[in-house]
Amino acid sequence: MVAIGILIRETKMKKLLIAIVVLVAVGAGAAYYLSSNAGGIIRDGVVEYLPPMIGADVELARVNLDARAGSASLNNLVIYNPEGFNSDHAFKIDNMSLKLDIQSLTSDVIHINEVRLEAPDMIYEIGRNGNNVGRLQENVTKYVESLNLESSDSELKYIIDHVYINGTKVKIVSDLLGGRGAGVTLPDLHITDIGKRENGAIATDVLKQILGVVNASVSKVAQSEVLGDVVGGAKDAAGNVVKGLEDKVVDQVGSKLKGLIPQ
Repeated sequence: MVAIGILIRETKMKKLLIAIVVLVAVGAGAAYYLSSNAGGIIRDGVVEYLPPMIGADVELARVNLDARAGSASLNNLVIYNPEGFNSDHAFKIDNMSLKLDIQSLTSDVIHINEVRLEAPDMIYEIGRNGNNVGRLQENVTKYVESLNLESSDSELKYIIDHVYINGTKVKIVSDLLGGRGAGVTLPDLHITDIGKRENGAIATDVLKQILGVVNASVSKVAQSEVLGDVVGGAKDAAGNVVKGLEDKVVDQVGSKLKGLIPQ
């Protein structure tokens, strides 16, 4: 373990810390195992580095590390909404666990065996300018462009074998509906081989891939749950109105919401 601490330069440690943030890949923080306050260092790094990337505030209660097992866990992680969205949060994760290949910490490609999120609490907010998860993705893209990270050969890269996101509880809300929405549970998600084909993906690309899969999954549910509810409600509200006007109301509301939910 002493050898690991010597081999990883200070600049590399900073990149490891930033990467934890992104994936919230805590395993990268193994470089700090020799520190008695390793969990606190990583927690502070997440709270400091993640907000500029995603354009939203972040809270994290604590990080627990097990050096010998090559595992880590985060407790009570909250990712708030980007500007323009008003719900309580985007994601709330009580527990997130990670396993990694400790030997890979001495290389420029960190190998993470598994990331597991159990029963995250998510609020999917559809606003006049899109949805909150999509906005987080856009903010990461802008962050990458501003720092020119995609062309950086020195940026640490990651290969992640498995990402499990199970039992996600989603509340779908929209200011177009006066805050009304639906509560659903997403199908379990299993993302494999992130960065494997290209022999490693930079941290921000990892984050965009995971957010993209989550956004695609919840958008399908949003279309069926929210749009169906809205159309049905519009029809009921138009009960005594002529059929032509009823259809017009339904089409206008439905089309407007569809434009804000990715297909």
